[in-house]
Amino acid sequence: MRHALHIRANGLPRATEMMKPLRAAFDALLGWRAKRKAEAELMELDAHMLADIGISRDEIHHRVWG
Repeated sequence: MRHALHIRANGLPRATEMMKPLRAAFDALLGWRAKRKAEAELMELDAHMLADIGISRDEIHHRVWG
């Protein structure tokens, strides 16, 4: 059976393998912040500007967060 982490000769996992969960969490945080910013910016637009890009105010949350 193979382990998910690559083990070095001294019995410790490689640093890059240990960092993968931290990197995934950091990437998720960055994605969440970008979506919050996009939603806030769209909410600042008036109805005419939203209509120009083809969405209504009621659709903003769904369009940003999917």
